[in-house]
Amino acid sequence: MKDSKQVVYFKNIDILRFAAVFLVLFAHAYEGWCGWFGKPGFMTVDGNHTDFTNFGSYLNTTFTNGGIGVDIFFLISGFLITYLLLSEKENTGKISIIKFYFRRILRIWPAYFLLIALTPLCVHLANGKTPDYLPNVLFYNNFHAISIKIWQYPYAHLWSICVEEHFYLFWPFVVAFIARKNLKTAFILLIAMSFLFRAYLFVVHSDYWQIYLNTLSRIDVLVIGGLYALYYKEVGFQAKLGKSTRLILYGLFIVVYVIDPVYTYDSFFDIVIKKYFYISILGLGMIHFIFNEDRIFNLPFQKSLNYLGKISYGIYLFSNVLIPIVVIRFMYQWGSTNMYLYFFLNIFLSILISAIVYELLEKQVLKWKKKFEVVHSKRN
Repeated sequence: MKDSKQVVYFKNIDILRFAAVFLVLFAHAYEGWCGWFGKPGFMTVDGNHTDFTNFGSYLNTTFTNGGIGVDIFFLISGFLITYLLLSEKENTGKISIIKFYFRRILRIWPAYFLLIALTPLCVHLANGKTPDYLPNVLFYNNFHAISIKIWQYPYAHLWSICVEEHFYLFWPFVVAFIARKNLKTAFILLIAMSFLFRAYLFVVHSDYWQIYLNTLSRIDVLVIGGLYALYYKEVGFQAKLGKSTRLILYGLFIVVYVIDPVYTYDSFFDIVIKKYFYISILGLGMIHFIFNEDRIFNLPFQKSLNYLGKISYGIYLFSNVLIPIVVIRFMYQWGSTNMYLYFFLNIFLSILISAIVYELLEKQVLKWKKKFEVVHSKRN
């Protein structure tokens, strides 16, 4: 057996987390602005807040496509969790499922339940309605939203946390009890199951809520992340993409990202197939970014980006909650409709609150998490 004291750390993973969370933050903030104030004037015909110019339609697509940041989180999570489980099985010959659950609880629950505890204050500040607590306490927010077909403030975005929690429930059993030689087949079957389930939902039910929120419909991206981890364990990522290949790959992604809405539900292709184009490019980009450090541009503020990546979970939790509070308690109070002020306040307050929560709560709890680590990871 190998040394179980192995330390796993992927240097650039926090920058990916930063990119993912800011895509989501901008998407939510943009949707919030359009909901409260109408479409941004500089993107519309004669500033009428209704009809987009051609340029405005591209910007609109770019902002609304930020929701793909959630899929980036899923990819990262699936990759890291699977990599650590595979390493544990290699090093010790088994996987401690109890320790795995404790690690996930200590990582996810503290900030999550802090938000739930703060719900009365959030609802008061946002002049909102009291939401249903139980679906969020028991992590079935996504299925509750499917049943009532309403996004409940301040919990609308917690569906993705619930999907990840469902994934964590069964995934260690998959990695622990399926022979290594059969894991690739098992992963591919799970991806195919998710694919077929979305196809069934579209053909038989045409239910947007089910397609977007059902755990089985969304879990394929987490498993694809696991497939990348398995591939890395077996083959490694030694080959580097050439400069021209990278330019073509990322250029293609940017062009399509700007002109094509990622999440549309108008056709079988849009719902069932199109996401794999984005996930394939994102997955290749993620792997190349992580494992080829000589290719990474050395930013003078890279430490700051790494820190924003470390607090990205808190930014995801609190940024969406802040949108109506910023509008009602700041913009309305000040009589302002300045979009730049609105975005600045959302970003600044999201980072500030998340940093406080990370330093005072998450960082302290993560010290306990180390007691349950078999393969040690530096903040993965």
